[in-house]
Amino acid sequence: MTNNITIGLDYSHNNILNIESSSFGEFVQFLFTSGYKLGKIETGFNSLANLEKYNVIILSTPRNINLNENELKILEDFVKNGGSLLIISSSGGDYSNSTNINDLTRKFGFEFTSDEIHDSVNYVNLQKRPVITRFKPHFITNQVQKIVFSSSCSTKVLDFIEDEKNVKIDWLLESGLNSWRNRYDGEYWIEEDCPKVPLLVAGEYFKGKVVGFGNISIFSSLAHEYGFSALDNDILIANVLNFLIGSLDSEGKAVIVELNLDLYYWADKIVKQDKWDNVSDLINVSLKYFKDNYTEIIKEIKKLRLERIKKKEAFEKATKEKEKNEITDEEVLEKVPGLVRKKEDLEDIMSALEDITGDTYEISIDLEDEESENSEQDSSLEYTNDDIIKFEKENPKKAIWQGKATKAFKEWLKEKNNN
Repeated sequence: MTNNITIGLDYSHNNILNIESSSFGEFVQFLFTSGYKLGKIETGFNSLANLEKYNVIILSTPRNINLNENELKILEDFVKNGGSLLIISSSGGDYSNSTNINDLTRKFGFEFTSDEIHDSVNYVNLQKRPVITRFKPHFITNQVQKIVFSSSCSTKVLDFIEDEKNVKIDWLLESGLNSWRNRYDGEYWIEEDCPKVPLLVAGEYFKGKVVGFGNISIFSSLAHEYGFSALDNDILIANVLNFLIGSLDSEGKAVIVELNLDLYYWADKIVKQDKWDNVSDLINVSLKYFKDNYTEIIKEIKKLRLERIKKKEAFEKATKEKEKNEITDEEVLEKVPGLVRKKEDLEDIMSALEDITGDTYEISIDLEDEESENSEQDSSLEYTNDDIIKFEKENPKKAIWQGKATKAFKEWLKEKNNN
């Protein structure tokens, strides 16, 4: 169904995304499996006729090079005449990448901000890898619940658009309520809160379509916690391409399907082994068989489900019988004192939990005796709220626990004051 769709990747401006790099292997495999044809644009955007053979052009984070005035005009005309353009920036925007993509994006009603987005609460491993859950209803956000936007810059929809009649632009993703950023203000990098700032924009320009976002890492295969296969990242990218291409073609409707990873690899193997055109054809044949044999298949599924329920009930019954002969939850709760807990109390609690779960626990927060904590008020260890924020950004541990400074925070303060 996508056999006639050709995607052109810019290779003429020192772009980060290229199909030969193993760093983007999963994304490239997705393109080929989906039946897209790929082309390289290696001589720049100097001919509108050359660009019009592509349905979509991907311009991915040029570095240390600018698009010239003629290229900007030709790309604008390409979209104006009905072409689709995906524009990708990355951390720091135009400033950090030493390029002028914003000279192009402003024609479409938006620009990339020279910043890097973080989140102090919802993130994967590092705060610069925020988990995004705030979406506007749109074709692009269909079936998307959570994504990871790593090392990304934000976008900004312009207040004034020169030709508002022929430009429709809106943001579809935005940062969380606990987000913050490092932003270049033209002279310095400043740290500031930035809840609900736009991260991905999409719209129409005359007859064409444009999507822009500042996250090249979403295409990466290097780390599954933030790259193409993380959370719903692959669904988002598939939706973006389908939006730019158009959701309908002569053979039917393009539908985003979230496949189990094992099924995907199996289907990909069968497509190559038995020379299917693409995974879409394999799925259509499978659905046709399911449709023709629906009653029998559902009957078998219900039978298997009832068997699983019976096994689960038997397991739960056996578990309850076993728990009668073991330490109860109430016995654990009796060991929990009030709000102020001593180290010996917590050790008793963890010992009881170990008896129940069979796991081993240890105290990760250093607890000192109440008397020593109240008496040791060294003036050299005075701290501010900024100290707490800075410590917790640099360390995985808490600075304050039960209203008092932790041992790790005290040691950090001593080292800071000594320096």
